[in-house]
Amino acid sequence: MVGLILGVLLLYVIQTYLPPMIMSRTQGADVLRHGGGPRDEALPLTVNAGRAKRALANMNEAMMVFLPLALLAVHFGLNDGLAWAGALVFLLARAAYVPAYITAIGLTRSTVWTLGHVGLGMMAVAVWMA
Repeated sequence: MVGLILGVLLLYVIQTYLPPMIMSRTQGADVLRHGGGPRDEALPLTVNAGRAKRALANMNEAMMVFLPLALLAVHFGLNDGLAWAGALVFLLARAAYVPAYITAIGLTRSTVWTLGHVGLGMMAVAVWMA
């Protein structure tokens, strides 16, 4: 379970870098100057950078559910079975959510978001039964 928690945290860190990375591809040195300054005014986001930023905001919300469930699973020694499988489903779905959101392919984003929440539900059931 600890490995999955670390995987989700790594994904979160990667997501924090995505909006400025996407912006630097289109606006180059302006993004670097802005990032190195006081950032009193926000740069206008490109469409894809805005999507990456919204995906990060959504990850912030999901982390508030995932982390307590994962820590409770560790506390109860649920390092395999339903809790572990739910955490894996959550991690994989969240990893798929970012490109699904940025590329805006049909209902893909909503589908993988739902799968991530199914994983959270699996974890919640496992913790509840512990």
